[in-house]
Amino acid sequence: MFDKSPYLMPIQHAACMAGEKESPGEVLQAFKMDQDGVANAIGFHAGIFNKVDYFLIHNHTVQLIELSDLKECIEKNHTYITKELDELKTAIEKESQLQGVPIREITTDEKKEIVKTAWKKDRDELCNKWSGSIAVIERLYRKTIESPDSDPRYQLLIVCRNHTDIKMIDSLKNQLSGMMGNVKVCNTQTLKSQLIKIE
Repeated sequence: MFDKSPYLMPIQHAACMAGEKESPGEVLQAFKMDQDGVANAIGFHAGIFNKVDYFLIHNHTVQLIELSDLKECIEKNHTYITKELDELKTAIEKESQLQGVPIREITTDEKKEIVKTAWKKDRDELCNKWSGSIAVIERLYRKTIESPDSDPRYQLLIVCRNHTDIKMIDSLKNQLSGMMGNVKVCNTQTLKSQLIKIE
């Protein structure tokens, strides 16, 4: 029987360029999944697939915890969205002049498609981590005393660094929620209130 307790570790972001490892004000722990965590210990070496950083299990609810600094992604993606909307507006104006018709508004569907395209790379990466992490948990359940008949419920928690404005990734959260169900986003300082269990 596999014992996951040695992999219970403090939750903290990887070191930034300045070498700082941002963590909550108090020690909050979860089971390490990626790198030298549970995944590797039960036979999933680092190169097999992507995984989240940590996880918690409580009453057959599995919280997958991904620590990510999305600040640069937010800036890049919002720049892309603004540029694409400006270009589309210009194209609509030219088309209206050529056809001699009133200038129409950009449709909601057109806006949604631009936003979806902007976040595609980040969305795909998180979806891959979601799928890979579920594979790890399913194998973990078979190697522990967890009932093989139990059907875990999964949820994703994305933990951004404190300097990230998490409201700016609502569009990404909405896209992920459509595919994964329960997706939450928080900063390091508000992490405690989002954990399903305090270890």
